[in-house]
Amino acid sequence: MSEQGKQPEGYCSADKYLTLVSTKWTAHIVWLIGQHQEIRFGQIRKQLAFISSKVLSERLKQLKEEGFVWRRQEETVPVTVYYGLTPKGKELAEIVDIIVIKSDDWDKS
Repeated sequence: MSEQGKQPEGYCSADKYLTLVSTKWTAHIVWLIGQHQEIRFGQIRKQLAFISSKVLSERLKQLKEEGFVWRRQEETVPVTVYYGLTPKGKELAEIVDIIVIKSDDWDKS
C-alpha cells in the first residue's frame, strides 16, 4: 500500500465479490435461493443434483459470512435448516438474473 489506509495500486473493490460469485456453484446457489422466499438445504441439494453436500455447505457458509444469505434452524428431528437471501443477497440475485438473461441472449446469437 502506498499510504496508510489506502488500497494498493490496481486494486478493484469488486475483486472480492467477483471471486466469491465466480466460485463454482455460488452464482447458481444465489439464483436458486432467489427464486424462493426461503428454501431448505435438502431442496437446494435436490435441485443442484451434481453438487456435493460438503460443497453446498461450504458455499452457503461463505455466502452467510459475507452477508448474502441468512440461515434459520429449527430444532426438529432431524434438524430443519432454511436459507434465504438478505437484502444484500437480493441485490446480488438481481445481478445474477441479468447475467442469466444476457447469457441466454448471447446463446441465441
